[in-house]
Amino acid sequence: DHFYSDRSFPLLLKEVFANEPKHIVDIGGNTGKWAMQCCNYDKDVHVTIVDLPQQLEVAMSNVAENQLSERVHPYPANMLDKAQTLPDHADIWWMSQFLDCFSPIEILNILKKVKAQLSAGDTVYVLELFWDAQKYAGASYSLNATSLYFTCLANGNSRFYRSDDFLEIVEAAGLSVVERTDNIGLGHTLLKLQAS
Repeated sequence: DHFYSDRSFPLLLKEVFANEPKHIVDIGGNTGKWAMQCCNYDKDVHVTIVDLPQQLEVAMSNVAENQLSERVHPYPANMLDKAQTLPDHADIWWMSQFLDCFSPIEILNILKKVKAQLSAGDTVYVLELFWDAQKYAGASYSLNATSLYFTCLANGNSRFYRSDDFLEIVEAAGLSVVERTDNIGLGHTLLKLQAS
């Protein structure tokens, strides 16, 4: 439920809203925490949460409790389905600690799917933990150890990635890194991407 990444959210709102986006697509929106923070930060923004139907039930329940249903919209999707479509347009495409849930080829396919929806000027933000971008060796060790849970128990093919490996996937998807900010919150990295 964004237990780690949500600590970074308040630090990132100023960056994400610098160009006053009107529509944000939050892929892997989970419990809706990011969508709600966006709506509380900007009274005009609309957010579409893309996630599995059962997860959207939780998110939209939280959204309703916070009286934000008019500006937060569900978009049921299985991002591993090759035929899966995405919303037609967004100023910002947001993925927070989402892509580390997948294998490299799955990440590539997801990013290609997002890239296909981009219009001129659209921005993709990816918030991730990279084990080689940590301040302390202990943090890197902990992330690699935590990866064992994902690889061995959760789904058998995901992990916290080395940043260079991840950036190769980004490039292969036809996206370019406009800006990279490390050491956000507990050690997250924010990648600002645009179509190459």
